[in-house]
Amino acid sequence: MGLKEDAKFARYITMGALGARRVADDLTERGHRIIELERYAMANKIWTTKVKRLRMADLLCVACGRRFEAKAKSNLEVKLSDSRQVGRGWSDGMRPDDVFAFLQVKVDSNSLPLVIGNPLYFTTESLIQVAPRAGQLKSAADGSERDVYWPITVAKRAGMVTRVRSGRVTVEPFGARASTLGRASDRPIVRVGDKVEEGAVLGSSVSPTSYLSCPGAVWKLDGAIVSNDEVEVFAAVKAAGFLKAKAHAGQIRAIAHDAERDMRLRVEALGSLARLGDKYAVARLADLDDDGDAEMQMERVLLLSELVTSKIATESLVRLARDVSQSDEIRAAAVWGLGTSWHDRFDYCWLFAFDESEKVRRHAQAGLGRPSRADLPCLVAALRDVGQAPLAAALLARSGSVAELVAALYDKSTHDWALQSLGQMSPNLPGKRPNLAAEDQAALDALWRRNLSDTHNEPTNLTELRFLAGQSLRAAEPVLD
Repeated sequence: MGLKEDAKFARYITMGALGARRVADDLTERGHRIIELERYAMANKIWTTKVKRLRMADLLCVACGRRFEAKAKSNLEVKLSDSRQVGRGWSDGMRPDDVFAFLQVKVDSNSLPLVIGNPLYFTTESLIQVAPRAGQLKSAADGSERDVYWPITVAKRAGMVTRVRSGRVTVEPFGARASTLGRASDRPIVRVGDKVEEGAVLGSSVSPTSYLSCPGAVWKLDGAIVSNDEVEVFAAVKAAGFLKAKAHAGQIRAIAHDAERDMRLRVEALGSLARLGDKYAVARLADLDDDGDAEMQMERVLLLSELVTSKIATESLVRLARDVSQSDEIRAAAVWGLGTSWHDRFDYCWLFAFDESEKVRRHAQAGLGRPSRADLPCLVAALRDVGQAPLAAALLARSGSVAELVAALYDKSTHDWALQSLGQMSPNLPGKRPNLAAEDQAALDALWRRNLSDTHNEPTNLTELRFLAGQSLRAAEPVLD
């Protein structure tokens, strides 16, 4: 895909990530202890390598074991994708008491959120009990899927509910004529006297679930880990790592070493062992030769990126990023894990910001973020290097490091790029305005005038860098203590 098509796809991915995060926050307020069950459910990073995972929900409560699938829509609707292929039906991977959450999410052309609505929750069982309507069959390339949906009625304007009868709801907008909406088969969600906003759900063909509070630690990992349900085993293995449930380390280790088990489960088991402090498991994860499958190699790198407290994981990511025998995708993913994604170290990304691989250096540059004061001497020194100076100048401008840049003006080897860096900053410099020589001040004024509307002097592909930097959404490391 080109950058334009990628940007469109990125908006949908961002909507999904924002929706999952909103659902996770709402469930946390209801007492649930939420983690991602589906890796990257709350992330919006796009990779070329598509990891085919088990059909499972986005989120998991590690206390009660309930699973939650978040469905973000630009216009609120209760719609799911369905297929007759084994394991690809709309309800596969969901138990009767598991929950689908539908919510409206809108983003602008830069994937910044405009609207993030409140989730509308339905149990799988309640949706099964009401036959959905079917959309058109999609192409064979899409897995011969079709959308299925359950009609809902939303308010077209803000107003007050004045009548609820036979599934239909009358809303009287403020200062306008009343309108009656809905179907006889609807289950009204509002009552007479309720004030509703535009887009609020008035009724649904399925009753939303009202019981969403977490009942506490009722999920028994002992039984789940030995379950015949593959998704239940996966969920239990992953939860055990986050819960620091060392009592289950033996069972998880047996799964990790069982060649008959699904490789996705085995890799996740290694990740859980790593969270339990098993250094050997981290080394096994980092041994990409252990599994020649490109998808599982990618999964290993993504998992290593999550192990932020592991020095071995960090060292492994640096080693993989340096290993030119690996694919550019693997190396870029390792760099992303060191920077924007999880480990968040400026010096790691700077290390790869000038890599021969364009993909690797773009991901490193996008992950640099704002340098700390400890990084400034390195960047000022880089102004002397013709290859590194343009990026160093842009980063110094981002840092707002006026004092360091003014000092660099008095060194002939750094003068020109220090001036360029000051020119990329706002004319309203932070702190005291520097007292510059007349020639430098005139050059700086000219740079400011040009840069108010033009950024072509910056050496990197800003459009691509901004696109990559915008894919920095991720799940926060859950606090489960």
